[in-house]
Amino acid sequence: MSIAERVEKKERINVLLPSSLLAELRELVPPRERSSFIAEATAQRLLQRKQQKALRESRGAWTDENHPELQTQEDVRNWLKELRASTNARIEGLSDDRISPGL
Repeated sequence: MSIAERVEKKERINVLLPSSLLAELRELVPPRERSSFIAEATAQRLLQRKQQKALRESRGAWTDENHPELQTQEDVRNWLKELRASTNARIEGLSDDRISPGL
């Protein structure tokens, strides 16, 4: 459990769960870990919902007309190769900056 989870105010709620799901929860998760287990599972599902919503809302933002340089699979492969190379160069540059002279 993170510090933020310990400090954040908690509220008690009542929820209804299918009996079979509750039985599995009781079987697999110790009593003192159930609230955090349910909170983590809920947080994961909420993140998924937010991502799905963002994808729905941004549908149509990408068009082939706006990106003629990425029309073929080969174009995309070349773009990814260049992107990865620039990322690797940037990472290597950061590593080089952290190495002290004389070591």
